[in-house]
Amino acid sequence: MKLAPYFILPVILCLTSCQDQASSNQAATDTTAAVQTPEPQSLDSTYLIIPGEGIGKVNVGMPGEELTAALGDPDSTDAAMGKALLYWLSEDTAQPRHFLAIYTESDFGSDHPQPIVKQLQVTSPQFKTPDNISTGTSLSEIREHYPHLEPLAYYQNGAQQQVYIFDAQPEGIAFEVTLPDSILTAITVHEKGKDVSGNYLPLHPGMTLLKQP
Repeated sequence: MKLAPYFILPVILCLTSCQDQASSNQAATDTTAAVQTPEPQSLDSTYLIIPGEGIGKVNVGMPGEELTAALGDPDSTDAAMGKALLYWLSEDTAQPRHFLAIYTESDFGSDHPQPIVKQLQVTSPQFKTPDNISTGTSLSEIREHYPHLEPLAYYQNGAQQQVYIFDAQPEGIAFEVTLPDSILTAITVHEKGKDVSGNYLPLHPGMTLLKQP
């Protein structure tokens, strides 16, 4: 049976419209797939900074005798009167080398006088907080995540730059920010809610406290 021309034309138009619609739907699907945000990758716990808790394999409150098993022998130790500051340096010999510094204290008047981890500090950008803050982050970005941030002290580093220490006391984390760019150069973890102005990591004996303990 031969179809009349006036019947064939609507069929052609219908087929063309369906093909255009299908192409449009496919293009929209492809575009959505292209702009879809990938799921964030979970951070390696070895390089995770948890405010108020610890850095990597070491936690606040950990017995000092467990540090060697977790990190190996320290590269440097400064100890006196039941207090000790231990350093583990990065393997990269480029200067300045990154480090992990751990401060321990012993309570000789207690039933357990062994040294206990009180504070930890890291300078390597490989270590990050759950909100992706690491050394190299700006002060303005840090403030977005830690609204309780307050200035604690300041000192002058070896490059004659002014460095300010900001502490988020409720969360248990402090940040050392170097001027004039206000870039983060070190992160310190301590006990949550602890005022560390009196016993901040003794890395900077010449620092000036902005408030007295």
